[in-house]
Amino acid sequence: RQLYNKGFKNRFIRQVVSPRRNTPAAFYAYISSDFGRVGVNHVFRYDTVVTNQGNVYNKHTGAFTAPSNGLYAFCYTAFASGVHAAGETGDYGEVTVKLIHNGDYKGSIHVDTESEWDDDMSTGFAILMLEAGDVVLTKSKDAGQGSFQSSDKGRWSFSGFQIA
Repeated sequence: RQLYNKGFKNRFIRQVVSPRRNTPAAFYAYISSDFGRVGVNHVFRYDTVVTNQGNVYNKHTGAFTAPSNGLYAFCYTAFASGVHAAGETGDYGEVTVKLIHNGDYKGSIHVDTESEWDDDMSTGFAILMLEAGDVVLTKSKDAGQGSFQSSDKGRWSFSGFQIA
């Protein structure tokens, strides 16, 4: 592409315009506050979205939707608390979190606390080949018990990005 330089008569500036590449999809979100028990197959909704390149993560559904075919990486973290969330009594936190791709189980993490102040944190990582429109989310395997913390001490988070 050539542009006319108004400062120099009959001269032009050659501008190199790189072909625009599709920006890879990427997101990072976390749950903003502590919470209590969850049911079987509870879909975790990470309500604070820090990064959402390509608008691929929906905080209302908790789901990532692949914008194109490709290889994607996902990371998810859970934190069980040895301190009760507001209004909670009884058991301390325990839950298994599954990574789900189009309804199919692809991985899991487990957090379990046995006593007061016995916090537990776990992180899972997966690389998946996806097609455009595929959905990835996290949900509980069983009914979780007790309390779960998501604060400056440790956050429930879900993130992912397109590799290729």
